[in-house]
Amino acid sequence: MKILQRYIAKNIIASTLLVLLVLLGLYTFMDFITELDDLGKGNYQILDILSYLALTMPKRIYELLPVAALMGSVIGLGNLASQSELVAMRAAGVSIKDINKAVLIVAGLLVVVALVMGEVFRPIAEQKARQMQSVSQTGTVGSRSEYGFWTRDGNHFNHIERINADGSFSNVAIYEFDDKHRLRILTQAVAAEYQQDSWILSDVVQSTIDEKGVEVSSVAHARWKSQLNPGMVNIVVVPPEFLPVWDLLEYVQYLKRNHQSVAQYELAFWSKMMMPLSTAVMVLLAVPFVFGPLRSTPIGGRVLAGTLLGIGFHLFNQSFQHMGLVFGLLPWLASAFPTMVFAGLAWLMNSRVR
Repeated sequence: MKILQRYIAKNIIASTLLVLLVLLGLYTFMDFITELDDLGKGNYQILDILSYLALTMPKRIYELLPVAALMGSVIGLGNLASQSELVAMRAAGVSIKDINKAVLIVAGLLVVVALVMGEVFRPIAEQKARQMQSVSQTGTVGSRSEYGFWTRDGNHFNHIERINADGSFSNVAIYEFDDKHRLRILTQAVAAEYQQDSWILSDVVQSTIDEKGVEVSSVAHARWKSQLNPGMVNIVVVPPEFLPVWDLLEYVQYLKRNHQSVAQYELAFWSKMMMPLSTAVMVLLAVPFVFGPLRSTPIGGRVLAGTLLGIGFHLFNQSFQHMGLVFGLLPWLASAFPTMVFAGLAWLMNSRVR
């Protein structure tokens, strides 16, 4: 029985890899055409585009894996059915339950691949890709907007105009308020560089504000103690969905301590937690396409139905998450509900297979 399960799993994995390669080729070509619009912007040349596309490959694999898993499983099982191999297995006493065990093996392997790709390779590669692209086009690492970004650290509100390629800051402004929300100190620095556990400010001008007026002083260097560190700076540069879960958790706690909105980052966290499960659900949905109502349908029809179902899941998942963010739903519910719906659909369809 283990030999047959390995044989079924091998066919599904081979089909999934083939589908994934086709989808990767299609999406990479579309991204290449899009990137050509920025060709010649700064020092952004063909080799830079190819490097950027190579570095963003883990992102594409991670995003396409659920759809590829469903289509690959449908094709793999469909090929076995079209060659009457599944019929022979059923005649030899192999039950649907045994075939599902082989499918579960594939689901488990793909879950591991999704975890490794999403939490190890994707964050590092995406960060390097964005930094490389930004440095090639503008000479600096891209920040959240053209006006820089803001952070809060207790009663301090910090504005950083630009993040440089080496991780340092340019044009920093620190606004310190008292407990009555009155501005008391404004510190401006031309540059900031992280050393050990604090930032070293250069060319500092500090304005102290009180009832008597404004007192201005300047120093060449000053130390800035802040909860903001280079790891959190990467979170600002890279969108939350591209971050590993541990960085997301750290940044969520940082935002909560400073009474800032965390909905976007909590949603990204729960989305990443549900992604491996979504891949497994897509694989389990393939079984009814072979043994269910579509068993007499040609393989092309099954693949089309599987593709439409996979696209439907992707659109439903993305739409419901954005709706949850807009209407203030619990982040875990907004992320888990689409997967729970399709998991229930997979269970219902599999329970009717005989």
